[in-house]
Amino acid sequence: MIIDMNQLNKDINELKQYFAKETPVITPTKPLDQEVNEEMDNPQYNQQKLDAKFLVKCFKYLKKLGYIKTQYEFSEQFLGKNKYYFGMILSEQRHPSLDAIHHLITGISQINDGLNKLKHLDNLYEEGQGLITKRLLKYL
Repeated sequence: MIIDMNQLNKDINELKQYFAKETPVITPTKPLDQEVNEEMDNPQYNQQKLDAKFLVKCFKYLKKLGYIKTQYEFSEQFLGKNKYYFGMILSEQRHPSLDAIHHLITGISQINDGLNKLKHLDNLYEEGQGLITKRLLKYL
């Protein structure tokens, strides 16, 4: 194989010229913090925060009652999902599925029936029902 050194030098010089060009600097029209704050004011994120707050409340209360010890147990036993589900919902700021919320409030209701109706569990059950209702009303 014969290499044409003149052509090789020419190609290298063209590449140097290409990469030597200055790339245009894009200046944002508004500060990044302001853009993030405006995005977080989106009602979709408010609902995600409410959903996540509800799940965390349930997790902490069930943990205090001794029904679970880890997020993994919470995901599998009370959300009816794989062991990473609760962590994924929190870290990726996603909405939990309606199925997961329903599974959770069903479990809370069953526990509450055995504990002579604890007021706090009743409140969690009603809050979960409210979340499901709000989500379903969006589809109408």
